Amino acid sequence: MPWLPIYIDKIDLKMLIDWINAEKNIAFIEGNGPKKWKAVNSIERYEDKRHCLWHCESGPLPLLRKRLPDGKILDPFKGWKERRTGADSSTPYFGAGHPGVYWLNARTESTYKSGFLGLSSFEWIGNWYKGIGIVAHPATKKWWDRLRRWVKKQAVRIPRDGEWNGNNPEIYAFPSALDKIKRGEKRDNNP
Repeated sequence: MPWLPIYIDKIDLKMLIDWINAEKNIAFIEGNGPKKWKAVNSIERYEDKRHCLWHCESGPLPLLRKRLPDGKILDPFKGWKERRTGADSSTPYFGAGHPGVYWLNARTESTYKSGFLGLSSFEWIGNWYKGIGIVAHPATKKWWDRLRRWVKKQAVRIPRDGEWNGNNPEIYAFPSALDKIKRGEKRDNNP
């Protein structure tokens, strides 16, 4: 499954969310009451949390049900009530993985150690379920590649631990977070 690990602080998170807000085919799925969700074109809160991003060109989102056959959310911008909730009720549930949904796990601070930068990431199921006929829309794959290119332009790839310019770079550090790491701030090496 595609995974894009990043180090960001609050300044970088604002830059990142502002960039996503400007993307015309990406919507945030936000809470709209108990078990209710709604797609929005942009958000103004820069929070550490698991953000759900929907690639609008991928088509309707699934509406999972408990006893009836699953349906479709034809217009997520109008909102909907979730019929079947996943293990984490603070995020919308579309099943084991929907190829039209990306996740931004924003962790500007460590959840494990005080004073450490957290390890944030983008996740996407991609074509993991291609073998059973669930395939990502070509435009959704194209946007993932666009995201990866943008991150590479904004950030410097560094190792999970040790010196910032050491061997085995694999995590993209955005400018403000990188500056903190260069000045000695510790960082998580796992999400």
